[in-house]
Amino acid sequence: MDITTESAKKAQKEAEWAYNKAMEKFYYSMLEVVFLRIKSHLSQQGLKKVIEMDKKRNNNENLSVEFSQKTWAVLAESWAGAEGLAMTKIADLYELEIADLDISKIEKLNEKSNPPQCKPTTK
Repeated sequence: MDITTESAKKAQKEAEWAYNKAMEKFYYSMLEVVFLRIKSHLSQQGLKKVIEMDKKRNNNENLSVEFSQKTWAVLAESWAGAEGLAMTKIADLYELEIADLDISKIEKLNEKSNPPQCKPTTK
């Protein structure tokens, strides 16, 4: 199979597009899993605090947006470490070395480390 620079760049762009689409879905799934995990560990007092905060968020759009943005930032921060570790281990399975990677893509990711933005809909 003959792989050209052009075909490699095209494959990168396609994979990046698919990655971004998948990450949006993944963050929502991760958010749901984390919230359910927290809820499964709540005491009576903890459940009361969660319900009170949710009421405050429902009554205050600014608080709700701020809470959501902080949540997305926490998810992005948490995922970054796990993703890097998984990438390293899977790259090892493929016996990839640094020379096998397009370092410019990694440098761009380091510059673009913005967490996903929450764009709440109005009720």
